[in-house]
Amino acid sequence: MASKPVTQKEMMQIIALFRKSGYKGEYEDFQHVSGTDRDFFVVMSNEQGIKALFRASLMLNAVEFQYVLDDKHVFVENGAEEA
Repeated sequence: MASKPVTQKEMMQIIALFRKSGYKGEYEDFQHVSGTDRDFFVVMSNEQGIKALFRASLMLNAVEFQYVLDDKHVFVENGAEEA
């Protein structure tokens, strides 16, 4: 099931929320959390190239760290299908 893309306005709101929460880094991917239009998964990388997954809620004005993306934890891109 393809989810709707994150809009530019939503991305700006998410980035503002991350900055307000003190997070710094490069934003690599934004996706809606399934079943909601106000929660998002965000992949960020730091200066060392380490990527992490966060959950951002525009409704709760909160950012939660989920986990570091590595060999055991990967982020599935929109539209990717499992074999």
